[in-house]
Amino acid sequence: MKSLMVLACGIIAAVSMAAQPAGAEPGKAQVIQLWEQQNNVKGRVLDLKSRGGQRPTNELNGKKYLTPVGTCWDYDLVELQKCGCRLFEKASVCCRRGSTKECEVRIGTTTSMVDCAKYGKPRFGLSGTVEPEECKVRKQAAACWSRKDLLFGPGVAIGPCTENGPVFTCPKGQDTVTAFLERQCGPTPEDCGCTLVEECSKPQGLACYTQWKADKQAVDCFWSQQYDNNYKRWKCYDDLKKSRQ
Repeated sequence: MKSLMVLACGIIAAVSMAAQPAGAEPGKAQVIQLWEQQNNVKGRVLDLKSRGGQRPTNELNGKKYLTPVGTCWDYDLVELQKCGCRLFEKASVCCRRGSTKECEVRIGTTTSMVDCAKYGKPRFGLSGTVEPEECKVRKQAAACWSRKDLLFGPGVAIGPCTENGPVFTCPKGQDTVTAFLERQCGPTPEDCGCTLVEECSKPQGLACYTQWKADKQAVDCFWSQQYDNNYKRWKCYDDLKKSRQ
């Protein structure tokens, strides 16, 4: 009988815990304050829209638990930044169950730049109406990162350029890269029909490639049939450089 009572109490306790309210969604002002404090961007939240998404979480403040300890809500948030205005989609605020103070912000997985004019701010956000060089570099890097058609690059040897080789677009995609590596075409990717994409290539790799391509003797070290393995090719190239010192 005693065992049955203990079991019944355990079941009631478990049901009670599961039935605990998730807690009220944080107010707009609290969400903005949490975001600004955690990301050190006081006064730079321009817009906040609730996306709902009330759901339990087993993780809070960097700790993981076996059972849900908190609830998360999703928001779309626009922040004023150095290079413009950035939208954070489905950023989350997660609070411990029963608490309106023990909360944290999670940035989310999708961000994009949006028009600052909609919020009455200069085109380039904190930088005003003139785009700084740093912002141009960031924007170009982001555009290159999202491209799926870029080939070669770091890790693919083109002549003596092995670490930060430039990138290209090629007529037959990866098949063209394979043909180049198997020496079915060459000596440069451009001889295989590829197009150099300077704006997405690292400066060191681009400089190495353009300098090597313009030097016929250096090209011959890596393309002439008499240098039929990497040892001979690199020896030729190293000897050539020494002869010019």
